[in-house]
Amino acid sequence: MSTFTPITLNGTVSTISGQLAYGENDGTGMSLQNQTYNITISVNAQSTGDGSSRKANEYNGIDVSEGMWISDAQGQTILRIKSISAKTEGIVELIAEDVDMLSFRLNNINSFAQGGGIIVFSNNSEGEAIITDTSAFAAGGLDKVQSRFVVNEADDRVKFSHTSAPSVDKGDVITINTSGDLVKFGAVGAINQKIGTVLDSIRSGKDVFVKPFNDIIRNYKNPEALTGSPGSIYYTDLNNPGEITTVAGGKASYLQLNNKIASSKIVGTALPGSSDVVIINGTTVHDGPNGDSVTSINDFKTNINNLGLDVTATASATPVSIQGGDIEPNYASNDYYSVSDSYIVTGKQGDTPAIGEITIGDGVNPPQTILFDNPDDTLNLGDVYDVISPTAILAKFQAAINAGGLDLEAGLVTMSAYDGQTVKISTKGSATQVVLTNVNPAAFGNNVVGTASWTGIGMSATVGAPVLTLNRAAGGPIEITGSPITGGWINSNGAVSSNSGRVPYLLLIESSGGGTTARGVSTSTDLNKISNVTANDGDSTGINITYTPFDDSVVTIKVNGMEINLGDGVKSEASYFSNDGGTSARLIKDIAAGDTLYWNGSIAGYELDGTDDIDISYQKSNLD
Repeated sequence: MSTFTPITLNGTVSTISGQLAYGENDGTGMSLQNQTYNITISVNAQSTGDGSSRKANEYNGIDVSEGMWISDAQGQTILRIKSISAKTEGIVELIAEDVDMLSFRLNNINSFAQGGGIIVFSNNSEGEAIITDTSAFAAGGLDKVQSRFVVNEADDRVKFSHTSAPSVDKGDVITINTSGDLVKFGAVGAINQKIGTVLDSIRSGKDVFVKPFNDIIRNYKNPEALTGSPGSIYYTDLNNPGEITTVAGGKASYLQLNNKIASSKIVGTALPGSSDVVIINGTTVHDGPNGDSVTSINDFKTNINNLGLDVTATASATPVSIQGGDIEPNYASNDYYSVSDSYIVTGKQGDTPAIGEITIGDGVNPPQTILFDNPDDTLNLGDVYDVISPTAILAKFQAAINAGGLDLEAGLVTMSAYDGQTVKISTKGSATQVVLTNVNPAAFGNNVVGTASWTGIGMSATVGAPVLTLNRAAGGPIEITGSPITGGWINSNGAVSSNSGRVPYLLLIESSGGGTTARGVSTSTDLNKISNVTANDGDSTGINITYTPFDDSVVTIKVNGMEINLGDGVKSEASYFSNDGGTSARLIKDIAAGDTLYWNGSIAGYELDGTDDIDISYQKSNLD
């Protein structure tokens, strides 16, 4: 199926609700503003002249995928589709994200009006918006959309995200360390290749934008081939034309910049039936019309895993969550805080605080104690009271989850009933429940969690029935196709394609600039080596060459300072390299890292022993 013809769909917003808040105290004042939204959209079909598309001469809601963008007619709110839970030709249920909060930064708004018009579109590999139907835009709307994306287009910036801010600043020449974190070039632990220059950073420095010195590949075609780690060099594969490998011998082509992040898709609890054909990444995993049947999620999981795909399946309990608003917060008529946000009062300002204490557990790992002793705001009710805001409450939950290795996640969400912000805690992976236990109340005797508490956060939730999850460890897309496209198992209840992971970024180094050009440098690594004792022609010296000689460079062998002839594809000289136990001799231009040096004493005129000093002189790549 061709995707050469660009897709642009017009439609309307059927429903919208806030999902997760930005949650970052980085001086922008946007911490409590929603960054992601749950949205249902209705879309109109786009007619084309391209008969090679999924449905000949037409795009519709089935063709909407993760990574596409949604804009309102004014070009003010522009969100990227983060995940899709269900879709038909006319309706798509999705979660969309204000990437880097850029819509809110620019226009002080990042939500859509229910019933309002929207445009669905993609961007190209250069980050430019590709829109073929402009009829739904208001005057000036398309210009705003193009301006939103021109930032990336103008300076070819690449974003590197971290869990904690790296020590780099705007204008620094940077590289990576072996963990894949950005560091200043020349810093301790840095690899020896420049990557680019820091342009800017956001999220308290955790997201760093870099202008690379050379092209960066962010979606390599075969993620499973990327078996290295940050700093690994990939060479052209001498045995597989067009492919790459970490085994030296071919030409150095790419440098791996970060770690992979597995793609994962929660598919749900539904099972395909007798009319469903399910294809995952090109392999049929269920063919109902030909007699395939499954009676449980575990059976379906086993069937998928027995096929040996690059996608594997797991079956675990349905994740659950608890949040404020599950139980009404303890709001009196005169003590509403902010816009009805959850909060904790620790006492009158200046008095000894009353510290609220709870425990949090996931049903698997030891519970963790949380002391809410971090007021970051005030409430004025005649007297001034110290208050812990939703953001500060979240920080305490996150710290306890991290410290205890709890398989939970926490975030800020909107309480629709109170139009305020609160914390949501959800199970992940092995967690079987979320359990919160109130130990000591906060000020005025109010509990921190539970009925009539400051936060209104429920105290426990236990996971439910098994749910099928698909995983691609190498990152890259999980494509779910088959039939019927609508009205069956596919494209409903979470059974949609996903690309939630990250394929490692690859820096092109074959002809790169800025200090990443491959060049030959002398190495002393293989000087002053000691040989095995030899007695017969063809005996191994036990000495392996460490690096692949750069660009077929000359290799010289010296014994006790005297140069010795090296066989060039022949075993009839004093020495030769081999990669097959000495059976055959390597051509000098084909010598590769790990090859072993062999010795012919009858030709050299003497055998080797532990007193002989062996030097192998050659040039290696500066990238090795």
